[in-house]
Amino acid sequence: EPAKDQLVEVSVRQIYRQVMEDLMPLAQDKNIDLGMVGERDANVLAQAIDLRTLVRNLVDNAVRYTPAGGKIDLSLRRFQGKIILRIEDSGPGIAEEERERVFDPFYRVLGNDEIGSGLGLSIVRTIAARIGADIELGHANDHLKTGLVVEVLFPVIETSRRESF
Repeated sequence: EPAKDQLVEVSVRQIYRQVMEDLMPLAQDKNIDLGMVGERDANVLAQAIDLRTLVRNLVDNAVRYTPAGGKIDLSLRRFQGKIILRIEDSGPGIAEEERERVFDPFYRVLGNDEIGSGLGLSIVRTIAARIGADIELGHANDHLKTGLVVEVLFPVIETSRRESF
């Protein structure tokens, strides 16, 4: 078991693939179109198990909170020195005033009858802090205020850092 501060380069695409394989049956039960958008990959510094748990929690939430027949897109981009993992769903989204509170343990969005102990976002935030990532929430459709977008932002790996191992 590596120490918490031993982060390695992890392929985001590979993590996406593993999580999609895990959760595909759940998505298919609800006839949700779950997939990866775009061909690109990037490495981030993390622990594979941590990153997988983080992404899995986010996708699992998306599957639970997205109505049957919906859509969940996993994508990846580089922007202003960041590598951004993006998970977007066609569910009800989270109102701006609730966005801080959804990270509290056991907090549940009102009016949701989904079974479970809450959104699991507290785990996500804990892991993100441990691996140096930031989490941002937004609407997939700002105009209609629907759909949830979760972005996990990692710093781009500096080459010098890679050589200093």
